[in-house]
Amino acid sequence: MKKIILISLILIPTALLLAVFDDYQPSAVARGMGGAWTAVANDANALFYNPAGLSSTSLSAKLGASYLYNQDYAENKSAAFAYQLPAKLGTLAIGGRMLDVDFEDATLMSEFTGSIGHGLYLLKDVHSEISLGWTGNLYRLAYDGEKDDYAMGIDLGVMALLHGRTKFAFAVTNLNKAKMGNENQIDLPSKLALGIAYTPYDMVTTSVEVKKDFGMETEFMGGVEARPFEPLAIRFGVHQNPATYNAGASFYMQNIEVDYSFTYHPVLPPTHYISIGYNLK
Repeated sequence: MKKIILISLILIPTALLLAVFDDYQPSAVARGMGGAWTAVANDANALFYNPAGLSSTSLSAKLGASYLYNQDYAENKSAAFAYQLPAKLGTLAIGGRMLDVDFEDATLMSEFTGSIGHGLYLLKDVHSEISLGWTGNLYRLAYDGEKDDYAMGIDLGVMALLHGRTKFAFAVTNLNKAKMGNENQIDLPSKLALGIAYTPYDMVTTSVEVKKDFGMETEFMGGVEARPFEPLAIRFGVHQNPATYNAGASFYMQNIEVDYSFTYHPVLPPTHYISIGYNLK
């Protein structure tokens, strides 16, 4: 009975805030722009947003962590590494995302997604670029005292750069509509994201995006990134459904990056996200 009470106290509030394998935004950079990152993704975390963006990096690593909605029992962590293959074979990436719901010394629920992805240029010249990418995901869902459930999903992304300043992109998450469980199956999120990014000046990037899941819900988001001087970048963004207001900053020391973002929700507590990484273009 005690265990049931504890699970109810922890999991019920969490379920009100989080859906199983929901889009937890595992990037401080993307969060700072309101999540409008499908057409901007350009580091190892592109593995989770738009794998086509992996083609723009030669070596990148990212580690991030957050307590979602400032709840210390809901810990979200992510890691990604990308390396450019020789002979124009593109960039290969591996990574993982984890959400743990803890109480005292016990992990009551754990979601883990292990990913491997690849992005490469289909076309690249002085004025334009077209890249394609894919990600394979292994999902694991575990409850304390229960048997783990697994599923496999595939993500696909495309990105096009026109005249050096405008990017068009789309990405599909869980293209094969993977389900979790045997008898009582859970539909894992399947979403289509369409994004446009524009760079009016060399140190400013704007981005807008619409994301729609196959359950007919639609999200709109937009953001801006500016680099007023080295080694600082600042970001602002908004996200609709759920409504959030976001801000963030990054500090660059040669190829080392430290990122921070703040997500404000009108009703729920805020989320702070911090990451550190290495990025070589």
